[in-house]
Amino acid sequence: VDVERAAHYIASCQNFDGGFGSMLGAESHAGQVFCCVGALSIAQCLHKIRKIDLLTWWLAERQCDSGGLNGRSEKQADVCYSWWILSVMTILDCVDYIHRDKLAHFIALAQDPDDGGIADRPEDMPDIFHTFFGLSGLSLLGKLPSSPTSTSRTIDPVFAMPTDVVKKHGVKGQVLCKATVDERLQHHDVIKNI
Repeated sequence: VDVERAAHYIASCQNFDGGFGSMLGAESHAGQVFCCVGALSIAQCLHKIRKIDLLTWWLAERQCDSGGLNGRSEKQADVCYSWWILSVMTILDCVDYIHRDKLAHFIALAQDPDDGGIADRPEDMPDIFHTFFGLSGLSLLGKLPSSPTSTSRTIDPVFAMPTDVVKKHGVKGQVLCKATVDERLQHHDVIKNI
């Protein structure tokens, strides 16, 4: 595989608004943004993102009044975007651009009080997809319980796997860092400035 050409194609899918579409000219969508930025991170090609400031603004603009995040403009907030967006914001070191506590509260409201699963939004039926992404988002926010008896593990924003598994297998991507590197990201190649 010609990784350089693949990375060039991925970077070409960045739109005028800063987001990424599924192909050149396609509408920006948070799920695609994760796929593109994650792939560029794995390929060691984050430097190919042309409009990084516009991208981080686009990501921050996904936070709705409810505290949740949406995947594109004018859509409702959905718990799954707590993964798709927070993972990219963690890779690009811009999680502080959103209100973390409001997002954690939105995820908590989407948890079914009887069954424990997490739905796409409050008052809807929980499912495993949204439960995974809700717990992953809470992990990236540092809002999961942490104690010697806790079974929760931190999640890696590039690979969507527990950080200890990623470290054990020696896989890494690139992440940006403006100041101090988050301990969950120290095993990745850290870029201070693009």
